[in-house]
Amino acid sequence: MRPKPYAFTLVELLVVIAVIAILASLLLPALATAKKRARAVQCLNNLRQIGAGAHMYAHDNDNTLQLNSLIPGSGTWASILFTNVGLDQREVFLCPSYKPFVWENWLNVYGIRLDAPTNCVTGPNGIFFRIDCVSNPTEYLLVGDTTSQAQGGFTARQYYFFNTTSPLKMIHARHFGRANGLFLDAHVEPCNQPRLEGLGIAAEYGPDLAIGYF
Repeated sequence: MRPKPYAFTLVELLVVIAVIAILASLLLPALATAKKRARAVQCLNNLRQIGAGAHMYAHDNDNTLQLNSLIPGSGTWASILFTNVGLDQREVFLCPSYKPFVWENWLNVYGIRLDAPTNCVTGPNGIFFRIDCVSNPTEYLLVGDTTSQAQGGFTARQYYFFNTTSPLKMIHARHFGRANGLFLDAHVEPCNQPRLEGLGIAAEYGPDLAIGYF
């Protein structure tokens, strides 16, 4: 006589399901953390490309960067850099960890510092910035992770500028308590709270709760 085929009992099946559920509960947070770390690394790579482009632009323009558009609403520093240097794609100007995630417009991109030293800027509203004027470029945060704080009517989105003297906390430490930044000497760095405070920057370390109309 042939032996009867073995089949799982209900208890054994439930045990297997429970083991799978436990393994999944252990693995999913680790996978989520790995994805966040990968996005943080991609963010640093984006800033590194922007740094290379910014120095190419400055080299061609008497060591000067244009921090904003001459005509309001016609673009931002990012569109000027993209047009003149020819970076591969617009997504380079976006942190992949924060809204809008994919390029939508030139307002919702990494933020550039607009309050450059007054002796280093010329033009209307000081938009032309001589980068060789800053005495310690390794300590000058030029471009970084930002959050809108309802500026421009945007709710919790990347925004194209920040000011270190503003009461609004527009630099956003979204990568495990760190904000990624591009410094004037072209190095990139994930900045924690002591580092940002040492740079004179009050950052947002939690969610941006300011409500805009977008």
